[in-house]
Amino acid sequence: MTSYNIDQFSKITNIPKLNLRTWENRYSYLVPLRTETNIRVYNDDLLVRGINTKFLLENGHKISKVSKMSDHETQIAIERIGLSENKDIKVSYYLNNFIISAINFDEYKFNRLFIKALNEFDFILFYKVIILPLLKRVGLLWLTNKMSPSQEHFLSELIKQKLYSLIDRTAVSNSVKEKWLLFLPENEFHEIGLLFAKYILSLKEYNVLYLGDNLPIDTLSGVAEKHKVDNILLFLLANYSIKMSENHLQKLNNIFPQSKIYVVTTNKKLNIPEQKKSNIILIHDLDTFIQLLDSSN
Repeated sequence: MTSYNIDQFSKITNIPKLNLRTWENRYSYLVPLRTETNIRVYNDDLLVRGINTKFLLENGHKISKVSKMSDHETQIAIERIGLSENKDIKVSYYLNNFIISAINFDEYKFNRLFIKALNEFDFILFYKVIILPLLKRVGLLWLTNKMSPSQEHFLSELIKQKLYSLIDRTAVSNSVKEKWLLFLPENEFHEIGLLFAKYILSLKEYNVLYLGDNLPIDTLSGVAEKHKVDNILLFLLANYSIKMSENHLQKLNNIFPQSKIYVVTTNKKLNIPEQKKSNIILIHDLDTFIQLLDSSN
């Protein structure tokens, strides 16, 4: 079981350390173990209770009451709040519960939440307001050693499974629409965004050639020989230098000189030569990509 110090526990739950110490002393609530040097150590069970506590407090409950609730009573109260028609409350409900499913490696809970969420949100909105913030929050927790890599991988793999399942339900298109090539270059492994793009493109009946992650750009010359590729979508989110990112794009443009290249990146300092700007388009957010597809229909 993963353990957390008070700083990590506070940052994951968004409960101030002062509150944790006060509740521990006043209500004997969220009481951690202690090391031989008297340092507080919280476990996964306390972390789940902390996340649930924060959610209840944000929705009108008092700590004096929450501290006396059993796990069963807490869950009933949370599910009751989750029935709210308020969008922000629903989003918070799903974010917290998906994180808890990762903490506990609870695939059943994840599947139940996923199905429930898709009944309440259309998929694009679900991805935008729940999946993306969830991945960002879990990724930050992992990178700062506040969540274990196994928990992050568990969640990511389940999301990928769901996306593959949704993609499988769309027919493989042989339409006269434009052909898209989707891939991640070397050292890019976070495939979820690319799978989401494939799903959206498949729904719109584009021809999609999907090559997955960690692909050396030099190997794409064989694709260029066999396919007329109209559009290319790739992600440059790894810790590349600006020069390396620009080299990647130059190579890609040399292999596919007639193709439009769409690059999802958080780096706004990439320098695209003026003569290439009509062929290489930077995308900094999901809305831009969706609008791009809508305008091309």
